[in-house]
Amino acid sequence: LARLGDPRTARAAAALATNELRVAYALHPVRLLAELRAPEAVPALITTLRRRLRPHDPYRRVALACVEGLGELGDPRAESVLNEALAHPALAEAAVHALARIPHQRSARGRIPGQR
Repeated sequence: LARLGDPRTARAAAALATNELRVAYALHPVRLLAELRAPEAVPALITTLRRRLRPHDPYRRVALACVEGLGELGDPRAESVLNEALAHPALAEAAVHALARIPHQRSARGRIPGQR
């Protein structure tokens, strides 16, 4: 699907990934969104991950795919939800790696306060 280049693919994948009634089938759409790097990808992955961070959510593989996808995309908008994912043992390591890939995180690390 990614190689087809059809702009409707990203919209459809975002709709599938964020549909709570179909979350059991969201793993592949989540991965596809990260691969497509379409404008819909980051908002859809953030929404899907935020919902998966609820206590006792059974869809940890979907949550992990969201964390990994957000890391691949490296968009600063994901920083907040990735920080929330740090509190979940199954997601913490992937969230650390994802946060490290966000440009803002890289530039802030190792900088002395007050130094530009």
